Amino acid sequence: MSVCTDCDKNKTVTTLQNGDTVCETTVHEEVCVQGVVTIRPKVECVACKSYCIGNPMIGSCSGELKDKCRFTVSQKLCVEIPLIFSATSTAVEKGIVCTQAEIGPCQGTDACTHTIGYFRNHPNITNNLITEAGGFIILGVDDEGLSFTVTTSNSHDVLTFNTPTPPELVPPLYQKYQNLYAQLLAAHLNIVAIEAQGVEICTFILEAINAANNFLRTSPPEGKTGADDYQEPLELFNSGNAPGCPVHCEE
Repeated sequence: MSVCTDCDKNKTVTTLQNGDTVCETTVHEEVCVQGVVTIRPKVECVACKSYCIGNPMIGSCSGELKDKCRFTVSQKLCVEIPLIFSATSTAVEKGIVCTQAEIGPCQGTDACTHTIGYFRNHPNITNNLITEAGGFIILGVDDEGLSFTVTTSNSHDVLTFNTPTPPELVPPLYQKYQNLYAQLLAAHLNIVAIEAQGVEICTFILEAINAANNFLRTSPPEGKTGADDYQEPLELFNSGNAPGCPVHCEE
C-alpha cells in the first residue's frame, strides 16, 4: 500500500494482485441516533433489626389493634445509565462518470521526495530549484532571530552543515541547528519540485515548516534548545515517510 500522490491524509492507493488500482477515502455524515431508556422501581428489604424501647408495661398497647403495620418510605435516587451509541453504514455501486481518455500516466503520480544527500550531490538541480523559487529561500522569517537566506551561492554550505548563522561553536547546539537548516532547505526544495508537477502539498510538511521557521525566528543569538524537535518532522518528510505525503524517490 502506498500513500496517494495528492497528499490527502484520508486517501490511500492499493494495487491488487490483478493489477487493479483501488483508491480508498473516508467520508462522513452527522447523524442522530435515538434510543429509549426504561427505569423500573425496585425496593428490597435487607436484614431488619428490632429494639426494645423502655421497660415492659402491664396491659394492652394503646390504639387500634391490627394484624400488621404498613407505611410508605420514599428515597430520591440518581441513576447512572452508561450508553453506547453507534451506527452502521453500507455502500452500494451506483455507476461511473467517464471522461475523455488521454495518452500517458495520471498527472501528479510521479511526485516524490529527496533527502539532503541528493540535493548536496546534485548542485545543478538544487540551484535550478532555488532559481525557480525566486532566487532565494528563507529559512526562518526574514532576518529575525537566527533566520538565514539561502541562495545558489551558499546552498552547498547549508547542505554540508556549514550554515554561517548558527550560534557559537558550542556542541551540541551548533550541530542541531546545522541539521535543522539542512533539513529545512531540503524540505523547501522538495516542495518546489512537487508543486512544479501540479501536486498539492500535504498539510504535514506545511505545519512542520511553519513550526521550524518560528523556532528560528525566535532563537536568540546564542541559540536555544529544541532544534532537533523541529528537524525530525522535516527529515521524516524528506525521506518519504511522512503521513499523507509523497514517498521517497528512487535514487
